[in-house]
Formats: sequence, C-alpha cells, structure tokens
Amino acid sequence: MKTAEKIFSFIKAFLGHTGFYFTLVVMAFNIFIAVNYPYGNKVFETKMFGWILLFSAIYALCNFVLDFKFIESYIAKLAIHYVLIVLDFALVMAYGSGASSSSKGMVFVIIAFAFAYLIVEAVRGVIYSVTHKKKNEEEEYSSLFTK
Repeated sequence: MKTAEKIFSFIKAFLGHTGFYFTLVVMAFNIFIAVNYPYGNKVFETKMFGWILLFSAIYALCNFVLDFKFIESYIAKLAIHYVLIVLDFALVMAYGSGASSSSKGMVFVIIAFAFAYLIVEAVRGVIYSVTHKKKNEEEEYSSLFTK
C-alpha cells in the first residue's frame, strides 16, 4: 500500500505544480500582451496553450530534482534544476512554439529568461540556507563518536 500512496502523492504533486506553473505563465503572457498591445490588436493564440502546458509539465518534473537524496549539496541541486528549466524554456517555449520570429529574438528571450530565473534561484538558495541554518541551530548536538 505504501507504493500506491507514493505514486498518488507524486501524481498529486506533479499535477498541482503543473497547474500552478501553467496559470502563472498564462497570466504573464496575458499581462505582456495587455501592456504591449493596449488597443487589443494582438490576441493570445490558442496553440500557445499546448506549448505552455508542455512547458509547465516539464517544469513540474524538473522540480523533483530538488528532492533527490543521492545529491547532498543543495547548491548542486539548484544548479541542475536551473539548467533543466532553462533548457525546457529554450526548447519548448522559445524554439518549439515558434513564438519568436527571428533567431536574435529567440536568443534574447532565452538569455532574459535565464537571467531572470537565475535571480529567482539565488533568492531560493538564500532562503533555503537561512532556514536550514536556523533549523540546524535549533537541533540538539549529538556526538557521533562518543556515547
């Protein structure tokens, strides 16, 4: 029964994260369109929903890298997560969806996303290190070598 619970928990987390990221990306696209085209002469194309959903699903899968037990360093986990997310964005959103009409525009969007996400990852790392340090300080010391 434990295996079924783990599978259900994984699917629940995956679908929850996918839905959350899908909502965030759709909102960001809508805000971008509203700001750049205030008179409504540009609309959100329906085909983009599929690409956004694929991006969000891969993004949600990439989040499970942070739960890997065999990688001890949180910085290493963040670095792997960062590379996977930027690749996801580059392959799905920038290249696959065809949202950019030129190669220069695609490279610019990928670099802008990578930089913005680097800032998010840095904040995430700082928050983790501060909370983890606080948790370690509150734990009682127990020696591994003496009884």
